[in-house]
Amino acid sequence: MKKISFLIGSLGGGGAERVTVALADYFCESGYEVFFIVFSKANNNYRINPKIKIDYLPENTGKCAIFFRIKELKKLLKNQAPDYVISLGLGYQYLILGNLLNKYRFILSERNAPQYYYNWYQKIYVKYSYEKAYRVVFQTEDAKQYYGKSLEKKSKVIANPITSSIPDPYDGEREKRIVAVNRLSQQKNIFMLLRAMKRVLDVFPEYVLEIYGKGEQQEELEKYAKELNISDNVKFMGQKANVQTYIVNASVFVSSSDFEGMSNSMLEAMAIGLPVVCTDCPIGGARMVIKNNINGILTPVGDDRIFADEIIGLLKNPEKAKRLGKQASELREQLNVKKIAKEWEKLFED
Repeated sequence: MKKISFLIGSLGGGGAERVTVALADYFCESGYEVFFIVFSKANNNYRINPKIKIDYLPENTGKCAIFFRIKELKKLLKNQAPDYVISLGLGYQYLILGNLLNKYRFILSERNAPQYYYNWYQKIYVKYSYEKAYRVVFQTEDAKQYYGKSLEKKSKVIANPITSSIPDPYDGEREKRIVAVNRLSQQKNIFMLLRAMKRVLDVFPEYVLEIYGKGEQQEELEKYAKELNISDNVKFMGQKANVQTYIVNASVFVSSSDFEGMSNSMLEAMAIGLPVVCTDCPIGGARMVIKNNINGILTPVGDDRIFADEIIGLLKNPEKAKRLGKQASELREQLNVKKIAKEWEKLFED
């Protein structure tokens, strides 16, 4: 029986974590022995296959904390003796400082837009990690091309999977809600979304924007909503487990990011039949799955006027919104976990 160890940030939420849990479950049920090495303890928001063995790195603090954690990581990997170690954008400093990339077959995955997400020294050690890794997975062709030809032979583009646990597509009357699911951080440009919502409310004052997620900008965003005089129509809902059950009967899903890998919340919104309006942001995740005006709508990054116009257009034309949502829901079959996990499994065989 082959062994796979996954490095995972926490079990408390996050896009990369969700993909990790889905892949691990598939491999577990396909005859692999699967381990989790979890970097941070948090409330478990995922249904973890009981066959998966879970270990946690110690919660050390102080100047030497990383070295204590690297020592424990090395000990865990030695005991697990995996054939492959998979990390979705996590722990590259640990792998370099612990000299682990030369000892195990690491499959690493880029989860964001590297030209914007990393600072200069992070770009150096991330690229070094990819060059030393056994295989590298990118979410989009644009992300792969960013690193040039040096990774060509060892890299592959694989989209995120959509789990079967999400609700079925909704086909009834939709509530007057526009929904967003994301961290409240600068990258997501919620300020632009609020400006767009003000324009939408000028035409459709009965609608409400619900923002699901948490982050460091919440207080600023709440203040900005008040300045725009739309705070009564903007609800900050916090982070929710199984958030798809809360948004399935909304009118429109929106994503206003300045840059993004491949948004799980966008994929899942499409899979449950929501019409989506998303910025066509680097590194091409939205563009990879959205065919403009066929199964969703793409808009220029940062343009609140066009963003608002597209939302208004869908609210004025519910038949178009329904058509886009129905086309979007086909993604749940195209990107189901089994199909995507088999693409990962091929990396072991190549």
